[in-house]
Amino acid sequence: MRSGLHTVAITILAGLALGERLALADPTVAECLAASDASAGFAKDHKLRAEKAQLLVCSAPTCPAEIRKDCLGHVDEVNGEIPTIIFEAKNGAGADLNAVKVTMDGEVVTQKLDGTALSVDPGEHSFTFETEGQPSVTKVLTVQQSQKDRHEVILLGPPAAPVGPSPAPTPEPSSAGMGTQRVIAIATGGVALVGIGLGAAFGGIAMSDKSSAENGCPNNRCTQAGSSKWSDAVTAGNVSTVGFIVGGVALAGAATLWFTAHRTPAASVQVGFGPGMMQMRGRW
Repeated sequence: MRSGLHTVAITILAGLALGERLALADPTVAECLAASDASAGFAKDHKLRAEKAQLLVCSAPTCPAEIRKDCLGHVDEVNGEIPTIIFEAKNGAGADLNAVKVTMDGEVVTQKLDGTALSVDPGEHSFTFETEGQPSVTKVLTVQQSQKDRHEVILLGPPAAPVGPSPAPTPEPSSAGMGTQRVIAIATGGVALVGIGLGAAFGGIAMSDKSSAENGCPNNRCTQAGSSKWSDAVTAGNVSTVGFIVGGVALAGAATLWFTAHRTPAASVQVGFGPGMMQMRGRW
């Protein structure tokens, strides 16, 4: 008994499903008229996809001949005006993404990108792309009527860091190396040695001339030769004094330059000499 009732129930449900499919495939005259009128309204609003859907309804064999002929005449025309877009989604590394949900103005147009073109209406649309593990991306596009297979690449996720040779580290100055300031310190030290050497040499000459002058001036009575030796002794003494002064100042300057030098050379030093004097100007 239960088996018989079960069979009857299945038969009734199958019949209802078949009737629904027949109603959708075979619209009534009223449905044909309504679809024809609706297609005209969608055409004015440039909603070409909806217009095409209504034209397919009123093109059914069950529709009146005049309506059916008119609708069939517009299907191909509208189909050619509907623009299509091919979306290509990639992650930050450049790999293709297929599991991407695409929404246009709040309407889901596809749950997966498989390389096929999507039909859209002409005009400005806001497209949102979503995939697991990445923030959604929204892109506003203005689609032209009759534009076919427009190609758009969508990047989902941050771009991958570029892989390339690491920049060469900036070499640090060697602790054993000498900068410009220390080179100048050495040069100034050489001047100091020359000055001290001249001072010592002329000091010896001055002492020798003085001794000769004393021998040539017994009892404070100087001969011509003795007077000449006194003059030579004074001159040599003055040169010796200048030499020692220059050498001492240069030596002090060299020491200052050497001990205040840094590893990064950035020194500009000028050394000038004059009669009985030395000038030093520096900038660090």
